[in-house]
Amino acid sequence: ATFVPPPGARTRAPLPLPPAIAAYYTYPSLPRDVTVTPGRATAQYRESVVRFPLSVPADMQPTEPEVEFEWYESQRPGRRPAILFNPILGGDYPLERGICRTLARQGFHVALIHRKTLKISPEHDVSHLELLLRQGIFRIRQVVDWMAAHERVDAERMGSFGVSMGGMASVMTAAVEPRLKAHVVVLAGGSLADILSTSKDTLLTKPRARYLKAHHMTTEEMAQRLRETVKTDPLLLAPYVDPARLRVFIALSDRTIGRANALRLWRALGRPEATFMPTGHYTSYLLLPYLKYAGGRYLKQALGVGYTSSNGAPQLPPRNDRRQD
Repeated sequence: ATFVPPPGARTRAPLPLPPAIAAYYTYPSLPRDVTVTPGRATAQYRESVVRFPLSVPADMQPTEPEVEFEWYESQRPGRRPAILFNPILGGDYPLERGICRTLARQGFHVALIHRKTLKISPEHDVSHLELLLRQGIFRIRQVVDWMAAHERVDAERMGSFGVSMGGMASVMTAAVEPRLKAHVVVLAGGSLADILSTSKDTLLTKPRARYLKAHHMTTEEMAQRLRETVKTDPLLLAPYVDPARLRVFIALSDRTIGRANALRLWRALGRPEATFMPTGHYTSYLLLPYLKYAGGRYLKQALGVGYTSSNGAPQLPPRNDRRQD
């Protein structure tokens, strides 16, 4: 089932981002020593891997000081819209690469950010998670910097696509990064404290059990500690996101994120347009062709791909227009 706000309905206006939060996600602008390693090329797109040092505030010690992402550059002529892709927490990107290549064939440039460590571990207090999450926002924003400066990217037409933890990263980025104009958010939820304390997925339950044993804590105590220390959280940043710029996909039998957590985030985001899928977190893979189609179609509409005015400038199409680029 798909929820679409009624025609003419007033969507929740996002709150202005407080200066303190904006400053928290600001980093020094430094010259970059960029390395680009070419990969395979097809008639429709070229692949490469891009790396450069991560820039962080002077008071932060980065745990992983390199930004690395795969760049899928459309072979279509001219300046093209670009999508920043935030991946899932586990795995080696087979799902993500498939979606990125589909988007590249449709005429988008796509940056697939390589995932860095993001987990609870017995070696650190859970407050360490905030360092990793904030560092992740810096990494994403600096990839946006790189895309916006690219000679073949239309910097006025950039968006994001995120799945699972990547979907939560897209929500958080949407709150603090105004250059990204449209976001596809798949299988996300909030808060992180609720997800990490209630998830039934062994990807999360095993490190949770190890952490609780090492620190002699209960699940409730861990969740409270997370609520006290994690500021970079999709539920906390949701009020600053414009729901008109989102397309959300929710799995109603999700035992990894939890249906309650997924719906809680959707409501906090102002009930943006959403599709409710009768699947679990991993069985949503069966709907991958639909997710590619619907997510790509939304981004085409939101970023004006294939629609130009008489002077050649991008022009947003009506929502029911099905013309292709």
